[in-house]
Amino acid sequence: MTAQRRGNPDGNEDVDHVDERTGGSVHGVGPSTVLGGRYAVQRRLEKLPHAERWSAHDTTLERDVVVVCFGEDDAHAPATLDAARRAAGLDNHRLVRVLDVGRSEGTAFYVEEAIPEAHTLAQILEQGGLPAEEARRIAGETATGLEAARSRGLHHLRLTPHSVLRAPDGTIKVRGVATAAAMASDDDVDSATAARLDAVGVVAIAYAALTSRWPLSTPVPGVESAPRVVGGVAAPSEIAAGVPGDLDALCRLTLNDDQGPLSPGDFASQIAPWAPTQVVGLGGSSPRPDDGVERTIALPMADLPREAAAEEPGAAPFDQATQVLAAPTDQSTQTLPAGGVGDAPAVPATGTATGTDAATATTPDGGTAAGSPQTHQEGPAAAVGLALGAAGTAAGHAAGAAAHKVGSFAKAAADKAADRKAAKEAAAERAESRRISLDEALVENDEPLDPPLPMLSQETTQRSSDQSGIVLGIVATFLVVVAVLGFWGASTIGSRSNILFGGTSKPTVTATASTTVTVPPGQTQTSQPSDTATGGEPFAILSATGFDPEGDNAERNGEAPRVFDGKDDTFWSSEGYASANLGGLKKGVGVRVDLGQVRKVSEVDLVLPDTSDVTVYVGEDRTLDNATELGTSQGKDGSVTVKAKKPVSGQYVFVWFTKVSQVSDGRFRATLAEVTVR
Repeated sequence: MTAQRRGNPDGNEDVDHVDERTGGSVHGVGPSTVLGGRYAVQRRLEKLPHAERWSAHDTTLERDVVVVCFGEDDAHAPATLDAARRAAGLDNHRLVRVLDVGRSEGTAFYVEEAIPEAHTLAQILEQGGLPAEEARRIAGETATGLEAARSRGLHHLRLTPHSVLRAPDGTIKVRGVATAAAMASDDDVDSATAARLDAVGVVAIAYAALTSRWPLSTPVPGVESAPRVVGGVAAPSEIAAGVPGDLDALCRLTLNDDQGPLSPGDFASQIAPWAPTQVVGLGGSSPRPDDGVERTIALPMADLPREAAAEEPGAAPFDQATQVLAAPTDQSTQTLPAGGVGDAPAVPATGTATGTDAATATTPDGGTAAGSPQTHQEGPAAAVGLALGAAGTAAGHAAGAAAHKVGSFAKAAADKAADRKAAKEAAAERAESRRISLDEALVENDEPLDPPLPMLSQETTQRSSDQSGIVLGIVATFLVVVAVLGFWGASTIGSRSNILFGGTSKPTVTATASTTVTVPPGQTQTSQPSDTATGGEPFAILSATGFDPEGDNAERNGEAPRVFDGKDDTFWSSEGYASANLGGLKKGVGVRVDLGQVRKVSEVDLVLPDTSDVTVYVGEDRTLDNATELGTSQGKDGSVTVKAKKPVSGQYVFVWFTKVSQVSDGRFRATLAEVTVR
């Protein structure tokens, strides 16, 4: 039985393909096998450690499918078939569906849907890391699919880049839920541990998508392992450019510090939102590491037909005397990275053709590395020279072809630039030809002008002036009346509004960006505001916003104004976390309140719907760096007052939660109904 590599229409790994002319596999399954009386096997797609994946055709429903088959007597067969039956109950578009389970003449199998033209993440990463937002999308879709399986009591436990498929339309699908672990006989774990393992798996998928490296200790075929540093693996930002801070932090916390998300759903909620469709572009990592060695190779013309060099569009000029191909940049060498084209050795070599059939390579010290018909070497030195000469010639062939393409592109670009320059010059000439002097413009038109309009009489002009004076007088009188009425209305608006609407007179608090003043009814402001409210009244709050300095700096900002709306039944809540300590992802979250100007704060009243640990800070800027702690409250809910030993000056008040409670949706959230600052 011979194996070969070939294209794969359903996106599975292109390894260990069986030559259809030589028979089947070790499990007795071959191109002529019909499993279960309906699945006509076509070709083997992948050889797994304990099974084989084959493409097949469902003769009953006339559709292409994928069959995973293994020996009926294998130790893992009963558990794998049971896992496949349970996975068949999953109906989520992010998971590869299990369509059927069966046995046939000593072969156990289960049937998966076929995804034409799909590629595994491992295949995609052969070209290097993906754009950051595409990595976020793939990891988010994978985590969401695994969370749907977790809600049905199923887990993956063996997630790798070979388990994640991307269809041509960008759809992400995960295969192997429940079955991969059962086949490996390592599915005997409790649900919490399984959820954590899958969460670590999707974090590793995100790491791999960003860097094209696999961070976990178990190696993955076809994917390079991540570099190891003190304390674990290198952070994605140390390998690839443009890695978002949240993904970088999650990878470091999960893979190195044993923290991070406890389930795939927890991970998905922490990286959301992601793009709904495939994100195209260049990633931040290269397909293969560069060893830093450079090779300088001259482009030999001895092996390139003279006619081809002359007829190639955009080819570099040909020197008849020395037969050396001159590069478009006036340099006669091309520099290639180590491990360059073909089998060229990773040593510096400069090859220059001096004869019609010779390629001479020059070593860095100026010696001759390869001979021509006029060069003779003897002994081991001659063998080394011939080897280097052959390598230089092979590399020269490839570099010459590349130079022709580069020359074509350069010539095309030069032609376009010349065309643009000529067009600009022609336009400038046309514009210059159209320019005329002011005197020429005045006498250019010889057509007679129309006669002037007759002048108005003096009497008419006098009447118009008198009418204008009357209009101005009326407008001035109207403006004076409006000003008087406006002043009177402003001075009595407080008391009259209460009388008209049957209310009682109450103090009115006015907040602006620069001052906050308490004005009794019926009076106007006559003095500058003081640093404290009159009679212990609370300070007016200008605005409030979610405070998340260790995250995205936007912790549900839309709900933040509820903390000063005067209603205890409306509240701000943080994002959901997996544990009371905010999932171990950050030290705290909270709300930042803006008083509009610097105040001397002596106490802060809080209304906490749920039990939590909270610390109140006061500062003059928007960060906690220079803020002063006002006081703390631990394990309390309801109305809580935090008092300072002495007043603290600042414009911003921070309500900082370090430990939160589990709420009705099962998540741990910080909640705050009201803030009153005095």
